[in-house]
Amino acid sequence: MTGRFGLELFGFDIGVRMNSLLENHCGWVADIFTDGLYGRTDAPSPRATVANDARPLAGEDSHPRRPEEVIGWRALCSCDGWRGRTWLRADRAADHAPSARVLHCSTGRLDADLARLVLAEWDYHQLEMQVLIPVRLAFEDTTSAQQRLVEAVRFVRASGASWEAVARVISAPSAEAAESRFGNWTSHDRNAAELRIP
Repeated sequence: MTGRFGLELFGFDIGVRMNSLLENHCGWVADIFTDGLYGRTDAPSPRATVANDARPLAGEDSHPRRPEEVIGWRALCSCDGWRGRTWLRADRAADHAPSARVLHCSTGRLDADLARLVLAEWDYHQLEMQVLIPVRLAFEDTTSAQQRLVEAVRFVRASGASWEAVARVISAPSAEAAESRFGNWTSHDRNAAELRIP
């Protein structure tokens, strides 16, 4: 059976949830400057706008650069957790060797073909993220189910249910095992903010 968007994968209706996961992954090519900062290759002129950990620089730290300060390029992802390998800038046309990730670019500004070459590595990252969507969705469902279970146990305990009754319902080996699993999360002196499962 398919979900409302006509797509079901490993039992998950992945329509809207999949799109929101993929929206976190937009690839782009960054200039690498001599001091390790990055800037967008598609900007009108070289400008440091991103720290070497891929976080945007504050407005006052972002400043124009000279084309000769570009020492290489790499693909980055908007997810902040992925960076492609470094492509070095060659000063001489004879040193141009894309198979070794060395590109000759006299102006320091990559043309569209060379930028696509650098960005191709990001395509693999995006494919990997697409393949991992069922794992991410299952993790989110599990986390949500754990939270609902804690809240349900807290409710029935507050209503007077015994740990023995809870143990029977969740197939725990004993009342002590149920209390050990949920006791810290269901005590009456904890407020709702503390009940979030880490």
